[in-house]
Amino acid sequence: MGYNLQFKSALTRIFLALFFSLTSFNSQAIDAAESSHSTIAKHDFANGGGKSGHITNMDELMSLQPNPDVNVNGVGIYVYDGMFSLDAMGPYQVFKSAGLNTFLIAKKKGNITMSNGLTIAVNKSIDEVAKLDVLLIPGGADGTARQTIDDEVLNWIQKIDQTSIYTASVCTGAWILGAAGLLQGKEATTHWYRAEEMLTKYGANFEQKRWVRDGKYWTSAGVTAGIDMSLALVNHLFGKEYTQAVMLDLEYDPKPPIKGGSVKKSVPIIAQLMKDMYDFFLLDFVTCPNNTPGACLSD
Repeated sequence: MGYNLQFKSALTRIFLALFFSLTSFNSQAIDAAESSHSTIAKHDFANGGGKSGHITNMDELMSLQPNPDVNVNGVGIYVYDGMFSLDAMGPYQVFKSAGLNTFLIAKKKGNITMSNGLTIAVNKSIDEVAKLDVLLIPGGADGTARQTIDDEVLNWIQKIDQTSIYTASVCTGAWILGAAGLLQGKEATTHWYRAEEMLTKYGANFEQKRWVRDGKYWTSAGVTAGIDMSLALVNHLFGKEYTQAVMLDLEYDPKPPIKGGSVKKSVPIIAQLMKDMYDFFLLDFVTCPNNTPGACLSD
């Protein structure tokens, strides 16, 4: 029995030493990734998270709280007809896996039908939500363009932003933040389609990055980039080891079967054809003067 206890104790020490070594290596890798994607200094992320040092047991892992505490008013994801489903559901799953108080909000309660035909029921309306700690706006195409001219929605976003800790967008959701006047003079990113034109229209400085943070504002490139941005926010709130736990929960370790997924990594003719496809129904909106965007949207 004594031999077994000594053996188990030795194994435990070896395991912990290996764990700390691997964690240190991963922390350096994550630091490098953050510095390449964010517009703010790397040390700002080290200030996030409610705990310094290493997580060594389940109690520590399960009891870790976000810092700042975004669970007071919660994380609200505004959803609307025609949005891209993963723009909202990707961050939603990340935040839920991190144990954050996350919920969906629509202009009116009821069913929302996304661009892929998927319908979800939303039980909170903007009339019922006066404060959020985190507001996230997903993107889409024609449906998103229509949100940029909805004064009721834009006024609500402006009101929420006045007291939010963080305001974020995924994909063309940045168009909506821009239309609300929140990206003026900010570094930001968005979906690749005429990204610089659209952000310039709203007074923002386009950064061709997976995700960008400028102060309280977090923006991501198209669709799947919202998952990366959401994990970056979790990392800011909790620290690296907790974020690794969330990533492992989701088994988030993407390895696409072929090179692609960005304009630079795609065959030029494919990038051009995809741009032409979006131009077919969005070019009039992109080139429309700021003061008359509704005149450039077909019924």
